[in-house]
Amino acid sequence: MPQENKTWIDNLIIKDNFRKENIPFYQYSEFENVKLIGGNVYKATFKISQKTVALKCVSLNDKFTLDNLINEIKRHRKLEIYDSILRFYGITEQENSNNYMVILEYPNNDSLCQYLITNFQKMDWISKLNIAKQIANALMHLHSNEIIHGKLNSENILVHNGNIKLNYFGISKHTFESLKFQYIDPNTIEKNKCLDIFSLGIILWEISSGKPLFEMESSSNIDLLNNIVKGKREMIIPGTPSKYQKLYTDCWKHDGNSRPDISQVVKNLSEITISDVSIGVETSRLHPNDIIDEVNSVKLEKSNKQNDDVSTEINKSIEDLFEFFIDLYEKQNPKMHPTMIKKYFRECNKNPVKVLYEMIRHPSHYWFTSLIGFFYLYGIGTIFDVKMAFEFFSLATNEIINMKNISSSLRKLYKFNNEMGFIYIANMHLNGQGVKIDRKKAFQMYSKVAEKGSLIALNKVAYCYEVGFGVKKNEEKAFELYLKSAEEGYLVAQYDVGRCYTNAKGISKDETKGFQWYVKSALAGNIFAICNAGYCYDHGKDVKEAFKWYLKAAEKGCSLAQYNLGCCYKDGKGIDEDQVKSFQWYKKAAEDDYTDGQYMVGNYFYQGCGTEKDIVKAIHWLNKANENGSAIAWDLLEEIIDR
Repeated sequence: MPQENKTWIDNLIIKDNFRKENIPFYQYSEFENVKLIGGNVYKATFKISQKTVALKCVSLNDKFTLDNLINEIKRHRKLEIYDSILRFYGITEQENSNNYMVILEYPNNDSLCQYLITNFQKMDWISKLNIAKQIANALMHLHSNEIIHGKLNSENILVHNGNIKLNYFGISKHTFESLKFQYIDPNTIEKNKCLDIFSLGIILWEISSGKPLFEMESSSNIDLLNNIVKGKREMIIPGTPSKYQKLYTDCWKHDGNSRPDISQVVKNLSEITISDVSIGVETSRLHPNDIIDEVNSVKLEKSNKQNDDVSTEINKSIEDLFEFFIDLYEKQNPKMHPTMIKKYFRECNKNPVKVLYEMIRHPSHYWFTSLIGFFYLYGIGTIFDVKMAFEFFSLATNEIINMKNISSSLRKLYKFNNEMGFIYIANMHLNGQGVKIDRKKAFQMYSKVAEKGSLIALNKVAYCYEVGFGVKKNEEKAFELYLKSAEEGYLVAQYDVGRCYTNAKGISKDETKGFQWYVKSALAGNIFAICNAGYCYDHGKDVKEAFKWYLKAAEKGCSLAQYNLGCCYKDGKGIDEDQVKSFQWYKKAAEDDYTDGQYMVGNYFYQGCGTEKDIVKAIHWLNKANENGSAIAWDLLEEIIDR
């Protein structure tokens, strides 16, 4: 058989294998601006979406290498739901070459190794610990799915918008030339989880030092190999928190069985508190003693001079962000807060990672600790960390005794920060976040803050009465308190009064009054009320007016309104039917973790409705919906599996 015919048949077999395994295949012509960025990796742009991706050449010379790649993709599918794993998009074939390329997410920063070299002088121990936790969590995702990385190092860990992305595809071989970045356990050749833990220990040390492994001592790969084989370890960096130091030295213990497993590593990292990391701060402007005092709930006492300094030191951008934070609580329901903060960063073109570190390092950080806690609670600019969030909320509850010479704007900032500290701690007791559920304590805390005039806390007290959390259920009392807060101008309470009227909660059902309260709150800017006003129009058979209100709420980030818009375009309600736009709005809702939106996106991918048919993406979204409790999503998943 002529070679060209054999090559053609081989390619046909390869592509048929991709098709059978539902691996997306893209034509090379779908990419533009393809540029070599190093080795066998290219940077390119999807023409339609304008998404930047990485194209990595892979060798598929025989059935063994093809099977290996397909198995690697199958393993990776278990990890698709995790943002900390570098995303796999599909396969393409390089033009006129018969070379195949893996399509991967393109990180907009460099490797962790380079990131540390570039940014280490600006990093404090809060930021170092944040990176360490992200890496440990990413590795835990692998191990919990019985996947071993095998070649973990600071070159395979990438940074994207300040967040960690673990590269699991196309990891380099144990070549002698690349040994500098292969943290090989000298006591084992077999790939196992202990090997990953050993490598993680080296990475944790690198984060503490900002330097690659044995950088200062090894001039050649031969020396480096000898050092590793002899079990040589790096020196402890002065200023490293003792708990962190113990953790990474445990990870590189001589006996692999004595090393902690990844869940223990994650647990130990989560237990390193602000007090612990403050010990290691060398270049930041944090005051460790003040932090320790605050964590132990000791009242802050500042001299008049310090208070004068506070007035002038608070950064305008931080003050603007905190004013936006205050405005959120005065106008929006809590479910909208994370979405709108993220939108604020996008519209202001700011990096939340940098903003968080700037706030923590600021000499007057204790003025906006509730906002710092919010970042940790919702994983904005950092990983989700309820313990760290709880500590920062605790700082916000401390009273600054000496308020002399403080401007009125800073008094407002302090008062709100203190108020939100108590409310968030009560929230965490109510929901069992970082502490045991104690709803009675939460109710008592809400009540105490409400007595001081907090409308936000008063609304929380009303909610406790409505559902019976920490107090005997009393819907009439709940309505009374909602109404009191609403009449004083609190927009969220106005929305709740409308909800009580339309659902007969503590008051006789009156849809007209419910609608009036929704509109009152909506016109003042409450996004949930805007959506519910649309719902009232929808059920009042004025679908065109309903569409207008849904669109207004959807554009402001309300996932329910985005889903409802998807339904409007799907069925032609108040607007011309348009399945492409329907899919786009469902997808926005899905990306905001709205379960019904996730189901519809999965269904559209499965049917090829409003978008190209893609079974892999269908399974991805249906699985998300199923994990969020959608029974109908599981039914469709079973149908796909049966077929």
